Amino acid sequence: MLFTTPIFLFFFLPVFMVIYWLTPRFAKNATALAGSIMFFAWGEPLFVFVLLVTTYIDYRVSLLVDPSRNLPEKRRRAILIFGLLINVGILLWSKYTGFLVLDVVGPIAKVFGYTVGDPHIGLILGISFITFHKVSFLVDSYKGRAVPPRNFLDCALYIFLFPQLIAGPIIRYHDIGEQIHARHTSADDVIAGLLRFSIGFAKKTLLADPIGAVADRIFGLPAESLPVEYVWLGIAAYTLQIYFDFSGYSDMAIGLGRTMGFRFPENFNRPYISRSIGEFWQRWHISLSRWMRVYLYIPLGGNRASPARVFMNLWIVFLISGIWHGASWNFVVWGAYYGLFLSIERLVSLSGWPIRFPGVIAQLYTLLVVMCGWVLFRSPDLTYALDYLGIMFGIITPIVDPKVPDLAFVITKINAATMVIATFLAVLPDVVTPRFMTWKNSFVSRTSIFESASVLVKSATTALLLIVSSMAMFSSGYAPFLYFRF
Repeated sequence: MLFTTPIFLFFFLPVFMVIYWLTPRFAKNATALAGSIMFFAWGEPLFVFVLLVTTYIDYRVSLLVDPSRNLPEKRRRAILIFGLLINVGILLWSKYTGFLVLDVVGPIAKVFGYTVGDPHIGLILGISFITFHKVSFLVDSYKGRAVPPRNFLDCALYIFLFPQLIAGPIIRYHDIGEQIHARHTSADDVIAGLLRFSIGFAKKTLLADPIGAVADRIFGLPAESLPVEYVWLGIAAYTLQIYFDFSGYSDMAIGLGRTMGFRFPENFNRPYISRSIGEFWQRWHISLSRWMRVYLYIPLGGNRASPARVFMNLWIVFLISGIWHGASWNFVVWGAYYGLFLSIERLVSLSGWPIRFPGVIAQLYTLLVVMCGWVLFRSPDLTYALDYLGIMFGIITPIVDPKVPDLAFVITKINAATMVIATFLAVLPDVVTPRFMTWKNSFVSRTSIFESASVLVKSATTALLLIVSSMAMFSSGYAPFLYFRF
């Protein structure tokens, strides 16, 4: 069950919300957990039982590794490793078995005259995000950073909470534990949450999906036959699509959490205005960047190590980030690609080079590097990506193919207008949550008339966005969120 399907929007969500709001406060966690399990079981009816069992194991492990238990350090560490191996093992089995068999073992076996078949292991819904939540919970419990769960229900709700279950944001138990223990949902929370949800829904259906149609048409053609204007248009479309698609999901998740009294961390902050690759990763998928920093980069030594070790740490972190995103060589190279540029920026910073590029030049450099990275991210395989990049920069001359459709078919006037609007919105401040919709100045807070007007504006905006977005959803058909494949 996904956010942009009729079964969720017009059946599950309204029924769940009514039941949740009518549930007494002491039972809200049980209601939220029951609804979240039903949500996940809709897409994974078998794995839901495995996830329940492993979550119970995580709960027991968290109690044993908690420093207050005063167990010997070696025993605590062994129990922690046991819990981590279970969770990471399930991720590796579900997501990487096929890649290891076909792309690693396959070529080696072929040298010796053997062939290997596809193991046909399906990707478990949301497994990457679920695993990161579980790993952070266990490590924070071991370090004493997490508020210990009062019972298994609290732990299970953290893992299963359906707004963030499938594609984040990646939330640490450290950040949400107190909210699970005690939270209050006001009418303002419900109104603000539904508005945030509707904005995300609109970003997905009104911007990401129409623009994505342009990217799909171009990336669906052979790379070597694409004229240069097609390749630049295709990656420009995908650059906008993935931002509005993923940030739209994050908005919907944050909004749904708000209606239940949860405050999730922000996940995007206008990443395409960044002036360096380092800044880009502080603004893009913020929860992933923080996770990588806390659980990989700092334990490896972070910035405190020697320059050579710092460069190695950056490469290791982004190689793991690339592999986490997908089981293919594209993502391995994508991770190494960002590791390279971050190392270069770090080297320039350490050298004390006095030259500083103007802001616009720095933004254009960053955007160009990011767009080239998205070619690796979007392409079906590494060969396609290299051909695509070669044509982008004039290294490869495209082969004229009369079957390539006219540009007017690839991008309609409506698609072009949508891309212009999306480009404008991507660099505007406070696009996701306009100030007049989220903040109250002292005059408004003291004046009931303006307070009521604010509520009416928010409610009307929410209703309008939901109606228009639903119409777009029904007219264009179902398009899954891009990050569901990870």
